[in-house]
Amino acid sequence: MLRVHLLSLLVFLSLVAPAEGQHRYSTSGEYDPTVPTPRSVLGYEVGARFTPHHLLMRYLDRLAAASERIRVDTLGHTFEGREIVVVVVSRETSDARLSAIRADAARLADPRGAPQTELDAVVARHPAIAWLGFTVHGGEASGMEAAIALLYQLAAGTDAETQMVLDSVVVLINPVQNPDGHERHTQDVMRARGAFGVPTSPSAAIHRGNWPGSRTSHYQFDLNRDWFVQSHPESRARVGTFLDWWPHVAVDLHEMGSNATYFFPPPMAPIHQHIDPNIAEWWDIYAEANAAAFDAHGWSFFRRENYDEFYPGYADSWPAFIGAVGMTYEQASSRGGAIRRSDGTVLTLREATHHHYTTALATVVTTARHARSRVRDYLTFRQAAAAESEGRSLRTVVIERDTQGRADSLARRLLDNGIDVGRLRDEVTSRDAVAYGSASPQRTRFAPGSYVVDLAQPQGRLARTLLEPDAQLDSSFIRDELERRRTGQSDRFYDV
Repeated sequence: MLRVHLLSLLVFLSLVAPAEGQHRYSTSGEYDPTVPTPRSVLGYEVGARFTPHHLLMRYLDRLAAASERIRVDTLGHTFEGREIVVVVVSRETSDARLSAIRADAARLADPRGAPQTELDAVVARHPAIAWLGFTVHGGEASGMEAAIALLYQLAAGTDAETQMVLDSVVVLINPVQNPDGHERHTQDVMRARGAFGVPTSPSAAIHRGNWPGSRTSHYQFDLNRDWFVQSHPESRARVGTFLDWWPHVAVDLHEMGSNATYFFPPPMAPIHQHIDPNIAEWWDIYAEANAAAFDAHGWSFFRRENYDEFYPGYADSWPAFIGAVGMTYEQASSRGGAIRRSDGTVLTLREATHHHYTTALATVVTTARHARSRVRDYLTFRQAAAAESEGRSLRTVVIERDTQGRADSLARRLLDNGIDVGRLRDEVTSRDAVAYGSASPQRTRFAPGSYVVDLAQPQGRLARTLLEPDAQLDSSFIRDELERRRTGQSDRFYDV
C-alpha cells in the first residue's frame, strides 16, 4: 500500500512540474526545447542567486551555439580581464544580414546628402534597434539576472509576441556593464551567505559588502557618469558599439534604495533644453506600456520623481541627445538577495529580477509595435539636428591648439562621441568671434591646424550640449530652485 501511495505521489508531481522549456517568469510556456534553459546551465533558477561572470559567459556561449537568433560579440576586456560583451538578438544573425542593417542604420544616422526617397525606403525596411544595458553599478545585480531571463525568452520563445519582436527589432543586450564591480558583489554575497540562506536583517553583513564596495569599476569609477568622457574600457566599448549600431531606444536598468518601489520615465525637472520634445512623447508611450505590465501584477511604481534628465554623461541622457529614446529604470534593491524593508515586507532577488524582466520585455515589445514610427522619428531628429544651427548666433566652435596638448585631447574626445571635427588648413580671420568667458565679439585670427566643430551636424545637439559656455534652464525652474534654497530644501538635480 505504501508503494502505491508513493507511486501516485510521484505521478502527481510529474503532472504539476513546470515544463522543461521555460523560465520562472514565463507567461506563455511556448519555447523551443533545443535552446538551453538558464537552470540547465547555471544549476539554479534565474533569481535564486547572483550569477558569477564565468557562468554568465558559459550560458551566453550555450545560447549562441543553440539559437541562430543569438550572437555574442566581445567588445573588449575590463582592467581585471573579464569580457565586455553585447548580445545581438534578431530573427537571424548572419554577418551579411547584420552588416546590411548596420549600413542602413548609418545612413539614417547621417542623412546628409541622401535623397528623401532613399531615406524613406530605408525607414520602410529598417528594423528598430533597442539597446538594453544592465548592472552598470556592480551591486545593482538584479539587472544581470533579468538580462539572462530576457535572453532566454528571446532565444527560445515561440509565442506570437516574441516572434513580433524578432521580426521588427534588433535587440542589443549588454548584460553586465560593470563586470569587475558585479563580480565583487557576487563574491561578497557568496562568502556571507549561510546554510539557512540570506539573513534578511538590513544590518546583516551580507547587505553591506566588503571594502571598497561593488558600485564602481576596478579603479573606483562610476561608469554611469562616463558616457562622453569615456575614461574607462567599459565605457569606450559601450559607446563605440552604440555608434556602430545607432540604436533608436536605449534603456539603462538600475537599482535604488530597498524601501522604494520602481521608477521609469518621464523624469523630473530639470530636463535639458537640447532634449527634443519628441523624446518626451516617447517617454509617455513606453511609460504606458510599463504601467500596464506592472498593473497586471499589482506592482507599485512612480514617475517624475528623483531622477532628472540634464547631465549628458548618463546612460539614459547621452543617447537622448543623439536621437534615441533614453530611459533609466530603477528597481528597489534586494541587496544581498533578500532584505526586510521598513514596512516589514521582505524584498527578494527573485522579485527584483522579475520587475526588471517585465519592463525590459515590455520595452522591446512596445518598440516592435511602434517600429516604423520610432525609426521615422529618429530620422527626423537627425535631419533637424543637422540643420537647426544654421542662422544661430553660436554656429561654430573653434578650438585653438596649445602646447600642453589639451586641444588635441578634446578633439579626440569629441570624435569618440561621433562628433565631426575639422581642421583649418590656412589662417582664418573672423570679425565677430566670441571667446569663452566673454560676451563681446572681436576680430580674431585662428592659426592653421585649429580644430573646428560645425554644430550643424547630426550629432550637433550633443556637440552643442558639451561645448556651449552655459546650459540654459527654464526660468520657472530657476525661481523654484531659488525658493527651495531659501527655505532650506534640497535641490532637484539628481547629482551632477
